[in-house]
Amino acid sequence: MASHERQEGFLDYGSGRYKLIGRAGRDDYSLHAGEWVQVWMGTGWVAVQAQADVWGRWYFLDADGSRMEVQIGMRARLGS
Repeated sequence: MASHERQEGFLDYGSGRYKLIGRAGRDDYSLHAGEWVQVWMGTGWVAVQAQADVWGRWYFLDADGSRMEVQIGMRARLGS
């Protein structure tokens, strides 16, 4: 993965999607279901996969398939 893709930003939500915003010199990036993002959990980066159900509700799973509590404003970067 290219280094510019790992540039940190923050999670946001709008127009029915989660987004990665605030990356210096980069446009906002809308997450897609099935895509991996890393979020800062206070002691380190944790890889989570964005998912959406048939009603358009978003949730996140860790590498073991357990639901993770991800919130708007968390530090985040693309990649697994």
